[in-house]
Amino acid sequence: MADEVRRVEADGWHDAVAAAVASGLAWFDWLGGVDEIGRADAIRVTIRLAASPDADGVRLETLVPRDGSALASVADVVTGAAWHEREVRDFFGVGFTGGDERPLLLREGAVGHPLRRDAVLAARVVRPWPGAKEPGETVAAGRRRMVPPGVPNPDVWGEREGDPASPEEVAASVQGGRVRRRR
Repeated sequence: MADEVRRVEADGWHDAVAAAVASGLAWFDWLGGVDEIGRADAIRVTIRLAASPDADGVRLETLVPRDGSALASVADVVTGAAWHEREVRDFFGVGFTGGDERPLLLREGAVGHPLRRDAVLAARVVRPWPGAKEPGETVAAGRRRMVPPGVPNPDVWGEREGDPASPEEVAASVQGGRVRRRR
């Protein structure tokens, strides 16, 4: 399958989706978000529509600034889009004007948006990571030490006086994988 990809401006999102549906692409597949940190200071929102489940379709994409901007909801023209919009709002922080603003998967009052690349997942920071030492072993480790993927350098994202780190600084400091030994 080779979908056509159309990039649209954020202020033309609703009209572009409505036009695609009116042209016969009424089968809604999915709507999702991608954090574009490192490429753009934005969240990419994509919707896939097709004429039927087995047909090639079209993916409409737009970039929404990460500073809390919103897109127009397409739930009025695409059946089933409301659930996906709420998911993108929970996980990426993109609002949808005219849509349902209640949290879908995160609890009421949850702080942050866990699929944004500048989000620090606290459980990864505080939980011991396998590979440092196995139960019953002596001080000498039997395996190469591992550090958890997706944990930024604490000097960058931890408690700091002054200005907090920018999302780009946090993302650039992310560690993970095997600890390399110097020879």
